[in-house]
Amino acid sequence: MSFRFFNLARRRRAFRIQQSMASSRIYFLAITGAAAASFAAFSEHAYADSPFRFSPFSSPSPSSPASAPPKPSSLDGGSRSTSSGFDPEYYERGAKAVREINSSPLAKQVFDLMRKQEDTRLAEVAVENARYQAIQAQVDIEKQQKMAEEQRNLIQQQAQAKAQMARYEDELARKRMQTEHESQRLQNVELVKMQEQSSIRKEQARRATEEQIQAQQRQSEKERAEIERETIRVKAMAEAEGRAHEAKLTEDHNRRMLLERMHGEREKWLAAINTTFNHIEGGVKVLLTDRTKLIVAVGGATALAAGVYTTREGARVMWGYINRILGQPSLIRESSIAKFPWSGLFSQGINKVLSRRTGVGSMMSSDNRTSFDDIILHPSLKRRIEQLARATENTKSHQAPFRNMLFYGPPGTGKTMVAREMARKSV
Repeated sequence: MSFRFFNLARRRRAFRIQQSMASSRIYFLAITGAAAASFAAFSEHAYADSPFRFSPFSSPSPSSPASAPPKPSSLDGGSRSTSSGFDPEYYERGAKAVREINSSPLAKQVFDLMRKQEDTRLAEVAVENARYQAIQAQVDIEKQQKMAEEQRNLIQQQAQAKAQMARYEDELARKRMQTEHESQRLQNVELVKMQEQSSIRKEQARRATEEQIQAQQRQSEKERAEIERETIRVKAMAEAEGRAHEAKLTEDHNRRMLLERMHGEREKWLAAINTTFNHIEGGVKVLLTDRTKLIVAVGGATALAAGVYTTREGARVMWGYINRILGQPSLIRESSIAKFPWSGLFSQGINKVLSRRTGVGSMMSSDNRTSFDDIILHPSLKRRIEQLARATENTKSHQAPFRNMLFYGPPGTGKTMVAREMARKSV
C-alpha cells in the first residue's frame, strides 16, 4: 500500500515538474519572442530618428531620454483563449516583461537572474528527482527485506514441517520396531516352551524305555539262575545214581550201563533242554495270559526299584544329617535345629502332655507359642511375623519345604532377636 502511494505521489510530482518546466519554457520563449519583436521595432524607430543603433543586450546610454512608461494593455484585464484553445496571456506578459526589461538599465542583470533562477529550478528538480529516487530505492529495499523475511519464514516453516514429519516417521518406526520386538519375543517364548515340553516328553520316554529294559534284564537273569540251579541239581542226582550202579554191577554191566548212561545222559540233556525251554515258554505264556502273575512280577520289579531308590535316598539323608552335625557353617552362631534326633524328644513330649491336659486345643497352644509379647513391634509388622511363625510351624509339622526369609533394616532394630524367637517358637 505504501509502495503504491509513493509511486502515485512520485508520478504526480513528476507531472507537476514537467508542467512547470513546460510553462517556464513557453514563458521564456514568449519573452524571447517579445524581446526580438521589440528590438526590431526599436531598431526601426532609432534608425528613423537618430543615426545610431541600440543593442537589446547592452545597457542604455545615459544621454538617451527615458522611455515612456508602458501603456496599460488590455491583456492585463485577464487571460483569454482563442477558439483553438491557445491562451495568449503568457505571450502578452512576456512582451510586457521585455518592454520593462528594455526600459530598465539592468537588463543584463535581469537576464542573468532569470538564467540563474532557471538553473536553480533545474537543480531543485534534480534534487527532487534524487530524493524521489532515494525514496524509491528505500521502498525497493524495504520490499526486498519484506520478501527476504517472507522467504525466511517460508523456509523456517518448511524446516519445521520437515522436522515434524521426520519426528513422526521416527515415532512410527520406533513403534513398528517395538511391535516387531514384542512379537519376536512372544515367538521366542512359545518356541522355548515347545522345546521344554519336547525335552520333557523325550526324557520321560527314555526313562520308561530304560526301566522296561532293566525289568526285562532282571527277569532274564532270574530265569537263567533258576535254569542253572535246576541243571546242577539234575546233574548231581544223575552222577550219584551212576556211582551207585557202578559199584553193584559187573564190568559188562558197567559197560552196558555206561552205554545206557551215555544214552540216558543224552536223553537227559535233551529232556533238560526241552524242559528248560518248556518252562520258559510256559512262564511267558502264564505271564501273558495270567494278569495276576504279571502284576506280581511287575510289582516285584517295582518293589525292587523302590528299595534301591529308598536305600539311596536314605543314605543321602543320613549323609546330610551327618554333614549338618559335623559341618555346621561358622557364620551360624545359633540354631534351633537339634544336632541329635533324640535331643528334642523330652521337650516335645512335655509340650504334648501339657496341651492335652489343658484341653484348650492346638490352636490356642500354637497361638501361645507363636506370640511375640516380649518383643515390641508395629502392630501390622507383628501380625505379619506371627503369621510367618505359624506358617513355619505348620510347614515343619507337614514336612513341607521351608521358604526363605530375609530380614533387612538398619542395625539395632531387632532383626536377629525376631529371627531367634521365630526359630524357637516355630520348632
